[in-house]
Amino acid sequence: MKQHFIFGLAALLLMILIPLVSLQGDQEAQGPAETTLAQQAETSPATQPAQAEGTIDVVRASSGRTETVGMREYLIGCVAAEMEASCHLEALKAQAVASYTYARYRRETGGKAALSDTGKSDQGYEDTGQRRQRWGENFNFYEARVGQAVDAVLGQAVTYEGRPIFAAYCAVSSGKTESAENYWGDAFPYLRSVESPGDKLSPDYSRTVTLQPEDVEKALEKAGAKLGKEPAKWFGAPERSGAGTVLEIEVGNKALTGMKVRELLGLRSANFTVAYKDGAFEVKCLGFGHGVGMSQYGADFMARQGSGYREILEHYYPGCELG
Repeated sequence: MKQHFIFGLAALLLMILIPLVSLQGDQEAQGPAETTLAQQAETSPATQPAQAEGTIDVVRASSGRTETVGMREYLIGCVAAEMEASCHLEALKAQAVASYTYARYRRETGGKAALSDTGKSDQGYEDTGQRRQRWGENFNFYEARVGQAVDAVLGQAVTYEGRPIFAAYCAVSSGKTESAENYWGDAFPYLRSVESPGDKLSPDYSRTVTLQPEDVEKALEKAGAKLGKEPAKWFGAPERSGAGTVLEIEVGNKALTGMKVRELLGLRSANFTVAYKDGAFEVKCLGFGHGVGMSQYGADFMARQGSGYREILEHYYPGCELG
């Protein structure tokens, strides 16, 4: 750390330079020069004031109406909906950057004029009223905390070859994140499997559910699977990825992906193990979500170990830049 004694001339220069920094920030949407995450880490957040980043249209699932909200408000609503406000501030910053990057990607690459407010089709978003209702007496504290995280990174996006990335993120991985190709079938050079050991400490890391044969049969038949009379023989041995995701599994007379089985049975992840005993199926899942991209629990774990948001993003989106 440098010494804290600032000479008068330095203070005067700083007062002159700060407006210049603000003017440069206003040009960010027009394509600023990109820097690596390591280079960005050398820049003090104090020299990066929050900038208005325009508006975004959000389709509200509850009403079907489209609302136009400011980008800052949108990101506060996204972070609040997608991550616990009690998470480490650096993890909240990483989530804010990921949410902003995702929105940019969907609008610029996917051509979506409006984004849904649900995680099923886009990413979650809660307006002020929803946040106030959920946080109750803690509203002022959490609102200020999430706002602080958003203001620190507003306008920053994760890019690959100069374009905003598909900034996928999940709740908890199985200890390793999954590559996009293994889950969705589409390859992204920056969405590949990386270690995320902190996830194993999550209370949501492992969960076992009991399913009745008749319910399993009804669900699997939707995929055209023909099952015999012996439930113990319905599932074959799965083929797995290095991260543990079920790539393919024989279900009756049909080969299904782990993602499809997860969808049909309503499982928490595609990293599952099926056992039949005592007349029912016991399905154990590791992780929570698709497991691709940034693990939110892993990000919080890294932050509590001393990592900043740039280091977190660099880890989960390898080969990318922050611009």
